[in-house]
Amino acid sequence: MTSLRGLDLNLLLVFEALHETRSVSRAGQRLGLSQSATSHALARLREACRDELFLRAPVGMTPTPVANRIFPDIHQALESLRHSVEEARGFDPATSTRRFEIAIPHPLGPAFALRIRDAARAAAPGVTLRFDTRTLADDAPALMREGLLDCAVDWIPAEDDRFVNRRLFDDSLVIAAREGHPRARPGMGWRDLAQEEFVRCHRRAPERRPKALSGKLWELMAESRLTVSEYLEVPFVIGRTDYLGVLPKSMARIAEEQFRMIIVPVPGPAIRIPIWVVWHEGRRRDAGHAWLRALVHREMQGAAVEAGLLAEATSPK
Repeated sequence: MTSLRGLDLNLLLVFEALHETRSVSRAGQRLGLSQSATSHALARLREACRDELFLRAPVGMTPTPVANRIFPDIHQALESLRHSVEEARGFDPATSTRRFEIAIPHPLGPAFALRIRDAARAAAPGVTLRFDTRTLADDAPALMREGLLDCAVDWIPAEDDRFVNRRLFDDSLVIAAREGHPRARPGMGWRDLAQEEFVRCHRRAPERRPKALSGKLWELMAESRLTVSEYLEVPFVIGRTDYLGVLPKSMARIAEEQFRMIIVPVPGPAIRIPIWVVWHEGRRRDAGHAWLRALVHREMQGAAVEAGLLAEATSPK
């Protein structure tokens, strides 16, 4: 679009809904428009952009390269407008329709995401939360600077002084084995562990690796014959083999209760891994963002209390 003159800005809402739903009917339902009105809006968008924008496919609509190229800018602009209007009226969770993006690279990211989602639905039924649990979310700081990501729950704090890092709890590491493993038992020492084979996860790049994830335990696993992508895959493997696996302590109760696994403490001092919620300083005065931060803080600490990692939850500072 070379000019906004004469363009009905409501068409941008239609474009955003079409790109996100990949469906004329679902986009119309989201916006309260009939299918014919949505199709008419798409025709006007095509004329304004001089591009087809969305092509029919066997399942839904496929965006063209032009649509994919302009979507991030249009989406960000609309989110900024929604935020501005909502801030002018004040943030009310019960009536808000804001959207928030949260990254949770922690191994239990999917479980934490569902917990936060359920709590948000109870307090703010119109608010939409989107989660990304990629392990290597190296672009998270840039996305937070640009306003495309609201906060991240990670074991790597942001180093830029424009970011705020709030410590949620300390996770740690344990060793897990299947029920009935012929040698696994509490109290195994380094000599015992050196006789076993391990399944391990791919390690993060050095700059994205917690300092605690080094030392004797990792040397022991260096020759692992089986390497997986995510910690959630480890119970699947050790439940079917005599491999041992290393898990965050936050997963220990799940491993014991749902997979009936034996949990073995790592010899020596506990390997502590601080878990942080990270957000950009520019969102400090955003009332909606403050609500989101308090929600994430409360639910993450509640999960930590249930996992035995924290004696009691604290209020965010």
